[in-house]
Amino acid sequence: MEKRTSFIFMVFILTAAITTQAQRPQVGLVLSGGGAKGISHVGILQAIDSAGLKIDYITGTSMGSIVGALYAVGYSGKEIEIISNDLDWNVILSNKPSYSDIAIEEKDEYGKYSVEIGLKNMKPQIATGLIESEELWLKLNELFLPVYNVKDFSKFNIPFKCIATDLSNGNAVVLDKGEIVTALRSSMAIPSVFTAIDYDSTKLVDGGIIRNFPVTDVNKMGADIVIGVNLFLGLPDVSKLNNILDVFYQITQYRDAEDLVKEKKLCNLIIEPPVENYSAGSFVSVDEIMKIGEEIGKKYYPYFKHLADSLNAIEKVKFNPDNRLPERESIIIDEITFEGLDKTSQNQLLDKLQIKTGDSYTAEEINKGFRKAYSSRYYDKVYYHLYPTSRRHARMHCIVQETQMTQVKAGLLYHSYAGPALIANATIRNLLLNKSRTFVKVGVGEYMGIQLEHNQAFGQKGNQYINGIFISENLPLNMYDGSEKTSVYNMLNTTADMNYAITLENDWRIAVGTMFQKVSFNPSIADNLKIKGNSKNYHTYLKTESTTIDRPFYPTKGHEFRAEAGFLWHRRAKIEIYNSERTTADVSDLINGQPAFYRFALNFNKYHSFNKGTVLLFNLQTGLLLNSQNFIFDNFTIGGIQKVTANQMTFVGLNDTQINSSSIGSALVGLQYNFMGSFLLIGRANTGIHSFTTDDKFFDTEKMEWINGFSLGLAYNLSAMPMEYNVMYSPEIGAFYHHVKIGFLF
Repeated sequence: MEKRTSFIFMVFILTAAITTQAQRPQVGLVLSGGGAKGISHVGILQAIDSAGLKIDYITGTSMGSIVGALYAVGYSGKEIEIISNDLDWNVILSNKPSYSDIAIEEKDEYGKYSVEIGLKNMKPQIATGLIESEELWLKLNELFLPVYNVKDFSKFNIPFKCIATDLSNGNAVVLDKGEIVTALRSSMAIPSVFTAIDYDSTKLVDGGIIRNFPVTDVNKMGADIVIGVNLFLGLPDVSKLNNILDVFYQITQYRDAEDLVKEKKLCNLIIEPPVENYSAGSFVSVDEIMKIGEEIGKKYYPYFKHLADSLNAIEKVKFNPDNRLPERESIIIDEITFEGLDKTSQNQLLDKLQIKTGDSYTAEEINKGFRKAYSSRYYDKVYYHLYPTSRRHARMHCIVQETQMTQVKAGLLYHSYAGPALIANATIRNLLLNKSRTFVKVGVGEYMGIQLEHNQAFGQKGNQYINGIFISENLPLNMYDGSEKTSVYNMLNTTADMNYAITLENDWRIAVGTMFQKVSFNPSIADNLKIKGNSKNYHTYLKTESTTIDRPFYPTKGHEFRAEAGFLWHRRAKIEIYNSERTTADVSDLINGQPAFYRFALNFNKYHSFNKGTVLLFNLQTGLLLNSQNFIFDNFTIGGIQKVTANQMTFVGLNDTQINSSSIGSALVGLQYNFMGSFLLIGRANTGIHSFTTDDKFFDTEKMEWINGFSLGLAYNLSAMPMEYNVMYSPEIGAFYHHVKIGFLF
């Protein structure tokens, strides 16, 4: 009752103030910062639009500056809601490119480590914040392209200003000219969370530190009546600070708490949406926050309508919220200039951008090129400004912050099959020639591994590669009789691979090459006859690969496809068979002198989302060895949930390497349910056949065996340390197994 009385009194006072003026009063709107809580601003804008109330000036800080700027340039409240719903906040708040944008030649090492640090002169390089957010730069560039030619914010459909803080002296900086995207990115740069923005000779950070509710500034612009939307309802209890964004946002509010009292007194109407149960980092709850804004907008709609009618009684003003945005036009690029290039070249960047002078581009087409450049991993930041030269023509200025050419990475692993390990990687770009990537990776643990790789790009489009790869790792080969493990062979696998690859699309490539393979083996359990020795061969192959999934672990959409065909030749072996009495026999001639045999393998994964939480999983795989001698170290090893070894075919219900066979065909269906936060429940069911290929038959129904398997798992999709636990069962084996994976595979 008290709030309603206060509301009616406010309307009465404003009506009296309006009627005493000879000319139409100017209305100012102030939108405060608040992180995710700022989404509630949108519902209030929708109510203002519905009431037909024309806003004359807007100021904002942080999230309020972004919402306010969108409204100022001409987006309606409803259009801003659609924009918000389409945003992938996980990508925007990430400091990494989207996995689906990563070039396929980079996916093998992307997102597979807990920590990545750049080195310069062998010293770690620490940024001014955790998040650069390339995607935020690009998305804002796309949204504000209709006003690319407006560098004075007072010339927007509604004059606009936003607030940032000078990092050198702590003073407020009012931004009303220049690049709108840079201004907005400065206004929301929460210290130590988002990187600071270069501005003249200083750096700018979040305006919420000094003036989160910039009413003074809208008054200076000429507002007679001020509507303020304030999201700061006092410092929250520390028990509600759930993440790093919440903690740093709390720190920025200490000084603003004092300024807020003064600024609120300058408002004619203060709206404070009830978002106290949410924090600055509650981006997983944007739908709920949006609804709160809509409800509070409906509550204040009568005020907005009465104010609009009163103002129109003084002077009628035409106002259509849906027709204020300038036409979205494609832009002809007259010239491309560069800033920040040092270790990489203009041609290397242009290869990725695929933007040419004299051609016309939409915002989406421009962003596609910049996402591709960013996803090349050569740049920590790569974005652009457009400077108008004539109507629909512009000079594009590319601003680059290069990735340190040397990167060190580290991750941890525990796997039921491979055991515990520390995985470390050192990557150097352009070590030998431009457009190259060289890395060494080591796994140190129960089983050891090392990988050396050099990738050299060439060609006009930079999409052709010569790749040299050396891998040496020791892993066990477990032999089973049904559910019983009968022996374990320690194996040292060494391969040296040279191939030529061409990337046809960002997510599809074809490669042809030859590798030298050597496997050395000996038993650690010697119950019956055992094999000890080594075999060598060359493997010439043609393979293709396509990957469109949205993230490396627990994808929600897209596919993975890999197919390979090849032949193994020039086989040489030194093999001894011995029994428990250590009586030996040299059987090397069973391999030596044998003709080449053929290998074919295919794996296809498909992920389809029914809704935000439920994903259908599908897998189809097959492997065939033709004219082989059914040598166990050549065969496919069947079992496990993640692929750990080169010859492995995964199959839930079985332990890794539980079945050894020269042929396999299987299908899997599963359901992945995101039931809380990053927790996932995953059910899988496999069915397949194996051992159907023999020396004299491509498909021998008498030798063929059926196998089925099921698993139920709980996963936690933490980007720095993904975890998964599964219980598995196969009716043909008749045993339950536990499967654990923590961290990243080698």
